[in-house]
Amino acid sequence: MSALGHTIYPYCKHLRMLDLRDLGYLLEEDKFRQGKIVRNFFSGPLARFNLTMEAPVRQGSRNRPKRLDIRRIVVAVGDVITEQSPLLEALTEPIIDGLLSSALLSWAPRLRNLRRLDLWDGSALADETVSNLLHSHCPNLDALRIYSATSQDADRHIASFLNGRAPNTLTYFECLSNCHIGVETAIALNTHGKSLAVLKLYLTEDKIKALGSLRCTSLTTLAIDYSGQPDNLKETQNDLYLEIVEWLRACVHLRDISLSHMISAPDLVLPLLLTKEIQLHKLQINSKEGMSYLVKDHHDFHQSLGQELSLQELSLRADPEGLGRDDLDILTTSICSLSNLRHLTLTRISDFFTDQHIQAFASHLDNLEHIYVGGYGISDSVWDSVARLKSLKSLTFSGLTNFTMAGMLRFVEQLGDGNQGLMLAIDNAVNESALTSEEQDTVREALAAKVEGSLAYQLLTGKATGSCAVYSGHQLLTLCTDPNMPKYDDTTDDSD
Repeated sequence: MSALGHTIYPYCKHLRMLDLRDLGYLLEEDKFRQGKIVRNFFSGPLARFNLTMEAPVRQGSRNRPKRLDIRRIVVAVGDVITEQSPLLEALTEPIIDGLLSSALLSWAPRLRNLRRLDLWDGSALADETVSNLLHSHCPNLDALRIYSATSQDADRHIASFLNGRAPNTLTYFECLSNCHIGVETAIALNTHGKSLAVLKLYLTEDKIKALGSLRCTSLTTLAIDYSGQPDNLKETQNDLYLEIVEWLRACVHLRDISLSHMISAPDLVLPLLLTKEIQLHKLQINSKEGMSYLVKDHHDFHQSLGQELSLQELSLRADPEGLGRDDLDILTTSICSLSNLRHLTLTRISDFFTDQHIQAFASHLDNLEHIYVGGYGISDSVWDSVARLKSLKSLTFSGLTNFTMAGMLRFVEQLGDGNQGLMLAIDNAVNESALTSEEQDTVREALAAKVEGSLAYQLLTGKATGSCAVYSGHQLLTLCTDPNMPKYDDTTDDSD
């Protein structure tokens, strides 16, 4: 309304961000398009945006009423706003394929202060005219985020756009899904190697070689999301692996690294842990089932973790198959050394943790604020240790637990002011020792009264038949039945 001159103050003159996604969602909502709502919305000054189109008619059916032309409406609204908002710095494309490909032809000359461009469809960069307009009229554009690019030539188009920018001006580049980027884009990114601070890439199996061409060494944040068959680069493509490691070790300003669905993740991160100039604050290794690294094969990586004392956030997901006692000891000792840790997320890698492991973390890591941990047969013994974490805000037990109401109430009673808003989640309470609904309510009420916290409580799904860990020397051999220790049903899906 401000852009149309129907407000007391010209708010649009101060607008810095324009995100048209919610408008697109609203126009697609069935309830919005029916009856009074849509008529009231497109009334008064907004009547000019009531743009419609003929609805498709099936053979043999009656003519259908006209429907909203969502693309034209969004473009028309954006046209008015961009014309009246000279200070816009960020623009986000709605989920309407190719909308900005045409709209930027008229919008770009108005966006002289544009710094960030979020594209739903990277095809806008395939238009040389659009690219040239952005180069000419948006000199401050330094952040580019692309959700997808369906063209097989997208690598060339995106690379061409990046090469057209002034060297060392781009600071942020992200691809959220398959944008078909590869070596050409990687080489083009190198022209911004001294300025690029944040790089987030989604790479398919045939494009993973692009990592070997990167030479951007001013990065502070790096995220790689891999989509393809499991591939141990160190073993199958060692030359590529060495090229990637050489590049990563040159990124001495790197503080945040995230590798998803890469079996080679620990092999790629280990050299960074051994490089004194690199002080990581956040490390995340995530994966889906079948793409996780084996804990037992990466002693050196887990041992070196303990040297990265600058770490504040650690998230690991790994396959515990064949896990031995030494593996658990090395992992636990290293994590306990990370005195600055605030966030700790251990998925699958912590499946065989016991009370003692969780007690060790709580005793050594005073600054923990968020914990997500698995385990087996976790009992009330952990509560006193966890209660000493005076900054704890979120605690999730994803493993099998045997908590009692009395133990949980004792924990709640020890919480303090630093635990305000604590979110407690019990994801797999063993059926035989599970809290009744009344007991759950009692704990919830106590938690809310003490720190305005909340409790999510879920029973273990599948058969409660029980098992326990069996070792031969230091090697975990199998799980045996135990009437007091339920186990997962073999048919239960273990994926996220």
